[in-house]
Amino acid sequence: MQSEANKHVKQLRDQHFRTTAGKHEEHIWTKGEHNEEKGPSPSSSTLGPTELRDVFISVKTTTKFHKSRLDILLKTWFVLAREQTYFFTDGEDKEFQKRTNGHMINTKCPTVHNRIALCCKMAYEYDAFIESKKRWFCHVDDDTYINVPRLVKTLQNYNHTEDWYLGKPSLSHPIRIPDRSNPGHEIAFWFATGGAGFCISKSLALKMLPYASGGRLNSACDKIRLPDDCTVGHIICHVLGVKLTVLSTFHSHLEGLWMIKPDDFHKQITFSYAKRNRANVNVVSINKGFSSQIDPSRLLSVHCHLFPYLRECQELMLKIL
Repeated sequence: MQSEANKHVKQLRDQHFRTTAGKHEEHIWTKGEHNEEKGPSPSSSTLGPTELRDVFISVKTTTKFHKSRLDILLKTWFVLAREQTYFFTDGEDKEFQKRTNGHMINTKCPTVHNRIALCCKMAYEYDAFIESKKRWFCHVDDDTYINVPRLVKTLQNYNHTEDWYLGKPSLSHPIRIPDRSNPGHEIAFWFATGGAGFCISKSLALKMLPYASGGRLNSACDKIRLPDDCTVGHIICHVLGVKLTVLSTFHSHLEGLWMIKPDDFHKQITFSYAKRNRANVNVVSINKGFSSQIDPSRLLSVHCHLFPYLRECQELMLKIL
């Protein structure tokens, strides 16, 4: 994959530099909560509004979580974005390869959950996006639910030919790390947590080529000694100087998910869950959903709350009743 990606990288970079030569881009949006209804107009793009087919969705997973985590994703939001979604894992799985229509990518990265493994998969995700030539690169983890229509509607508020880094930090302050090129000093930057998901415009992704393509993302991770989502934030915010646009509608298991009101579910882009044990559960609260025995993550209940007309939801309701 990397050799093919490198070929496309050069083609895309050359094309991009030809079409943007002489143009001056300046973004005035500041870091902080972004008002989607009053966001930047996409009218400057002559290619038409962004559609689902313009989005590349990557899901980072690992072999041991295929059954416990991917199963619920394939039964819910994946049915709305089959052609746009790819799963990046670390081993072969014929069952899920078939269920995803051949969209399981075996990166052969380490199967452990550490910085090296996470960065390895993110490097493959980034290269695959470059190969796809799509407008938007959207990453999520395997415990994340995507409200697909809301994702597309949100992206329509942003111009993919400009530099946009959309997501939500898990920290209330920029992360600070030692500046290894300037001993005794620190650098600070924001990053969008991968657990909530984030999206990067094509224009910005192309500017990341010298630092992330062809496996360079792994070297960037090693240099700052931080995981993949932090490294992406470092490249974008510190190296390239592009600010993170914070959207509160991205959600990870690192926040109080029970605080999201069911009446507001349709406004959210992503949901997540965490269930470490019976006494330590972090899931959305939905009284009219399926039982916790049937739906411990609550993602199935969220899905059928948002799309009750889908055949899968109607069939499941009939079985339960």
